[in-house]
Amino acid sequence: MSEKLPQAYQPPPSAPADASEPSLVPPDDPTPVPDDPAPVAPRRRSRTGLLVAFGLVLLAGAVVWAIARPAPERAPRSTSAPAAAAPAAATTPVQRLDALPGSAERTRRWRFTEGAPTSIYFANDTDQKVTVHRLAGDEERIRYAEIEPGHGYHQDTYAGHIWVIAGPGGEAVAVFQAEETPGLAEIE
Repeated sequence: MSEKLPQAYQPPPSAPADASEPSLVPPDDPTPVPDDPAPVAPRRRSRTGLLVAFGLVLLAGAVVWAIARPAPERAPRSTSAPAAAAPAAATTPVQRLDALPGSAERTRRWRFTEGAPTSIYFANDTDQKVTVHRLAGDEERIRYAEIEPGHGYHQDTYAGHIWVIAGPGGEAVAVFQAEETPGLAEIE
């Protein structure tokens, strides 16, 4: 039995690009040279290219989702500023809030409500540092900020919230209740 060995790869003959180039086909080769080059098979895309394209599509989808989704609910924001720079209300008038004595924190029966969004500007007109607390429904203090003498603090809140101002030893020096219009709480 005679075994046939596979023939080595032979590239197809090609015609010279122009007449001045020598032919790659040996002169004694009977294979005809076509006038048109053989069609080239389309290139396959690499997996890396497909992965990059897929990643870009995912990224674009994430960006569209982030832009289109509703904004999350945010907690009231607060800032600290010098007392001389009282809140500038562009359209809503600011009213001065009545300061209740510090003893009102424990002796008064508070009705805890949460009304419309509003704000309070606390102005520390004393010669000592004070701490701003909000009184929670269980009548526990929630600490918000410290205000240096001569400085102020702007706090977004809700109408009905109770705010307790404490001195350096923690004793209540004043109590304010937020109202529907923005308020100025002067700590004296």
